Amino acid sequence: MGKRQAPVRKSVKDVLADLLAGHREAAFGGPESALKYLHRTVEGQTSLPNAVKAVAYDLYAEAQAQCGQWEDCAASVGVSLGYLPELEAAFPHEYRRMLEGMACFERGIQAYIELGNFPAALNLCDRAMALNLGEHYEAKRDSLAWAQ
Repeated sequence: MGKRQAPVRKSVKDVLADLLAGHREAAFGGPESALKYLHRTVEGQTSLPNAVKAVAYDLYAEAQAQCGQWEDCAASVGVSLGYLPELEAAFPHEYRRMLEGMACFERGIQAYIELGNFPAALNLCDRAMALNLGEHYEAKRDSLAWAQ
């Protein structure tokens, strides 16, 4: 009998690179195609690292917003934000750049406004401002001040 091959273990960085490459390719077919790819990937991989899930659900939120699926978008934003500590732990040097490139705050605010949940939109503005993600979140918050 031959020696059994050890399973290939990918690093979190490699798994993330695979996810982004697959998503980029699927997104050429439009947001519906991207959603299909993300669903297959997230549901099909029981061992997807939580740091990668933060990015996957951010991509979900972006595609769902493009499709006008506001409730699903808001849910994906919540999941993505819940995994941010794992993303920071896995990518301590790249975390800031990755965070600034994520769409979950923008899309979450948009989704909550579309759903009429202005307190949740204000909360996301506050979280983005606390993370120093840009002055435009302060402007968004100011434009929603009437909802308080």
